[in-house]
Amino acid sequence: MTSLILGLALAVVAAVLALLYLWLIRRAETENSAGLRALAGLRWREFSTLVAQAMQRRGLRDVGRDLADEQQRGDGGSRMLMSDGSQRWLLSCKHGMAYRIQASHVDELAAEMDLAGAASGMLLTEGRADRDTLAAAAQRGIEIIDSRRLWALLKPFMPADTTRRITADATAQAKRHSLIAVLASLVLGLLVAVLLPQLRAGGENAPAAVPAATQAQAAPTAITPAPPPAAAVADGNAAASTIEGDPDDATLARYQAEIARTLSAAPGIDRAYWLTRATLVIDRTGGEDVVWPQVCAELDRYPPLRTVRVQLNPRPGSDEAVRWRQCRTM
Repeated sequence: MTSLILGLALAVVAAVLALLYLWLIRRAETENSAGLRALAGLRWREFSTLVAQAMQRRGLRDVGRDLADEQQRGDGGSRMLMSDGSQRWLLSCKHGMAYRIQASHVDELAAEMDLAGAASGMLLTEGRADRDTLAAAAQRGIEIIDSRRLWALLKPFMPADTTRRITADATAQAKRHSLIAVLASLVLGLLVAVLLPQLRAGGENAPAAVPAATQAQAAPTAITPAPPPAAAVADGNAAASTIEGDPDDATLARYQAEIARTLSAAPGIDRAYWLTRATLVIDRTGGEDVVWPQVCAELDRYPPLRTVRVQLNPRPGSDEAVRWRQCRTM
């Protein structure tokens, strides 16, 4: 009876874990892949129209377009000049799943931002950008929205029939894989219930264990680790508390990198990055009442950065507006 209960418990745990993965992770990945293929199949003008609509929801308004020539359009490139009311943004669209965003694309957009008088930039593509390129873009005031975030951004503006079909296909696949996972979990539970008694019976027929005295001699001596020196602990606390009030540019950039890294790992925050030297962007997945105290607590640790402007982006799939806030004004 014990082996049957153990097998049943193992089957339930395995099934629950598999279902959580299939519905919370794998289904989203399947929908995202299908959505990117649908976006890649759009004509260039249809794609740029979706981008413009999505930017309007984020608080940006079109103030004119600096469109590429015919040859560049055929390659899937476009430029849009927009404004959030206080500064200009230059958007670059790389239309196509084959794009691999590199530092050269970031340098090209940064140069065009200078010519257009734009303080911030955004690069959107169905392709992919690596971590080094994302970091380089953040330092230049450029936000990159690649294949990991583009479908969630543009999904609300796609035709309803297309989004329903993509969602239904992803759900159907998740159901098929869920059935397979449940059956596999039951088989695993039955194997444990059948094989465990046999293993126990084999263990009972094994030779007698060695005497306890022999085991005691063979047992390794427990060694209690020595506590770290007090001086080392004091040095670590001192290093954590020495934050300059008037740092140089290199030190300020290091502070900004530390803030972005810490907040990106905080609950309710998908990603944190610096759009400009005075603007911190928060891509959140949690409510503002959860995210905002964490942001201010982290900024308060760095006196030269306490008054920076914070851009709180809406949660994916919500109709919330972009918000700009400050933890402190002085």
